Amino acid sequence: MPSLKTKPRTILENQFGQIDKLDGQIIQLLLKGKNSKSIATNLKSPLSTVQRRIRKLFEHHLIVSTVDLNYEKLGYKRGMLHLYLSNGHVNEVGQVLAEMPGILSVAVHIGNSDLVALFVYKNSKQLLDTISESKKITGVDRVLWSEEVYFIKMNKINLIC
Repeated sequence: MPSLKTKPRTILENQFGQIDKLDGQIIQLLLKGKNSKSIATNLKSPLSTVQRRIRKLFEHHLIVSTVDLNYEKLGYKRGMLHLYLSNGHVNEVGQVLAEMPGILSVAVHIGNSDLVALFVYKNSKQLLDTISESKKITGVDRVLWSEEVYFIKMNKINLIC
């Protein structure tokens, strides 16, 4: 009987090939804020290997680097807007919403609300203005909002494998 050769388990397969166990470990440590040198030490892998792997992950756009403001230290609060549409024109409504002051991001969702926006505001008047203006957008049926209170510190990164 012919033997079955099993393919090594990969964390993720994509159009660029496979992300193996080492890439997955590197990604998890990067998400925890570790630098190349500490990743190499932690994984007992040569620094040049870790640096090459990180460079490839960036080149293939499998990881991205972002800079974010500390809005709380700047006196802002963060919240989420949930927009329910009556006309289904998510792209058009999303573009109008994205142009509003204080809107940081807009995402199309499937499930409960149609659009979800992350926004910042300094005071109750700005909050009220943002909610009121979003309700005036043609095609918006209903708007719900919530204020971010704080983040829950996570001890691990939950990658879906």
